Amino acid sequence: MVEILPAILARTIGEYHQKLKAIEPLTDWVQIDIVDNVYARNQTIDVKDVASIRTSLKMEIQLMVEEIEDFIDPFIKLKPGRIIVPVESAREPIELVQHLQQHGVPFGFSLEPKTPVERMQHLVDKVDHVLLLAVHPGFSGQHFAHNVLQKIRDLKVMRPDLIIEVDGGIELGTARKCAEAGANILVAGSWIFQNDTIDGATYNEKVRNALEALKEAVADVIPEQNI
Repeated sequence: MVEILPAILARTIGEYHQKLKAIEPLTDWVQIDIVDNVYARNQTIDVKDVASIRTSLKMEIQLMVEEIEDFIDPFIKLKPGRIIVPVESAREPIELVQHLQQHGVPFGFSLEPKTPVERMQHLVDKVDHVLLLAVHPGFSGQHFAHNVLQKIRDLKVMRPDLIIEVDGGIELGTARKCAEAGANILVAGSWIFQNDTIDGATYNEKVRNALEALKEAVADVIPEQNI
């Protein structure tokens, strides 16, 4: 079954708190986006903000940062469920893999839309998780890059048991296409948290209805590899 993972990209602690508390009763996992205004032109909350609000949810920390070394250890201390780092910023990816393994933190690499999957050729047997960005990093609400569908298929050929996550531009139609291509996890931010097309008397009700709509959209999908 395809998992829908709500994503929080927040510029302020207030925005982070509102989104986190709205999604907390509805899911087991949440993705927290951390952007440094260098790797991508946006500035989000930081590790101190994430640590300041307690949650029962498992956190996937997606680092969209240029200097991975400045961010990785502070987030390891939070004991997240998973850390995702951009392969484009990983100067010594094998050393980074070893560092995360030593700390017992599940992890994966992310690839930008322009980065070919061949970049993972020497890493795919060292990780269990790859996140494919279907938008340019840093901002939510962008259009879906359809070349990601072939990248899903290519990664499944490289390693059939690889867990593939797609992040960006996820809505009802693109969610089904990704699931059909073989994606295991679909990350949605603006569709869930900033969706004016979803009915609901309150913000929290709209968030719940948006998440349920995405789950229903992929509930009956059979991946191409299984047909």
